[in-house]
Amino acid sequence: MPSRTISALLAAVRVVFVVAGLGIAVATVLQLASMPPPPPESDGFAHGMAGLIGGVIIVLTLGLAAVGVSLPSLLGREDRLGFNPWQRFALKGAGVLIGGGLVAGLAVGLLTELQFGVIFWLGLVFLATGVVCATLVWRLSEALVRLLARVAGETNP
Repeated sequence: MPSRTISALLAAVRVVFVVAGLGIAVATVLQLASMPPPPPESDGFAHGMAGLIGGVIIVLTLGLAAVGVSLPSLLGREDRLGFNPWQRFALKGAGVLIGGGLVAGLAVGLLTELQFGVIFWLGLVFLATGVVCATLVWRLSEALVRLLARVAGETNP
């Protein structure tokens, strides 16, 4: 396939991952926030279980969005967002946390108990999402500083 076709396909996959991940996470948060309280005579098990499952869904969908942002760095392709080499390194690290964390989580789960492996992997996905968010804030602040410097340079001849 030509390079333009691959780039367009990669951009489409990125958009789907990011939009779907963020959309499902926001919808889950809104559902959990609007959930009525449990009846007074219940023990609240169903309410707590909904919160637990909702939290897992939020972490996984934000991880999907993080994979969408870091996908070009993981594949070694150029990025339209203009990440510098250190930012690309951080995004690669986030991808390794998600993908390698799955393998590590399975190993932990097989050596101990499965739920410990799942919790370990979810923690790594949460950490990777934080790394991606920090990298996006870093890139946004760079762009903002460049924009302000350009504006200040135009007003002060």
